[in-house]
Amino acid sequence: MEENRIKQLEQRIIEINNSIKKKKLNPSFNEKRKLTTGNKKPENVAVIYLTRDYQIRFELCRIISGNLVVVNNKVHILNPRAVYRWKKYNCYVIREIDRQPVSNEDIDEVIARKDDTEADVPLIKAVLGAIQKQQQTLGGNKWIIWVIVAVIALIVGYIFFVK
Repeated sequence: MEENRIKQLEQRIIEINNSIKKKKLNPSFNEKRKLTTGNKKPENVAVIYLTRDYQIRFELCRIISGNLVVVNNKVHILNPRAVYRWKKYNCYVIREIDRQPVSNEDIDEVIARKDDTEADVPLIKAVLGAIQKQQQTLGGNKWIIWVIVAVIALIVGYIFFVK
């Protein structure tokens, strides 16, 4: 029963991997203009703003007093180590519910909590390798079955048509 469940999960992983279509994020002309202006003017910064209702908005914000930015009447703190580079644009990724920008500075905490994705890579490769081996053995068994059926058909045909 547990083997059945594992096979179902492996099949589901294969279906998910096959169904994922990678789409590139293409901002509109106005969004590109905001990002370009954020790169050119030192008093402005381009912000990718993640809202509470799970939407992504591109904002061009004015820097206030050196390290503060206001987006929709909410103050956020800028951190020079949290600048992300996307294509040729430098921008901050800021969540509406957080004062600090999204960054990789808490990597030690993530590793300590065991929430990092580094350990997932060997596991995923092992599962996908096992799935591929299983598919290869099934493919070999199908050919053997066809050969056996053909041999039996030849023997039956020889018995009926020769005698």
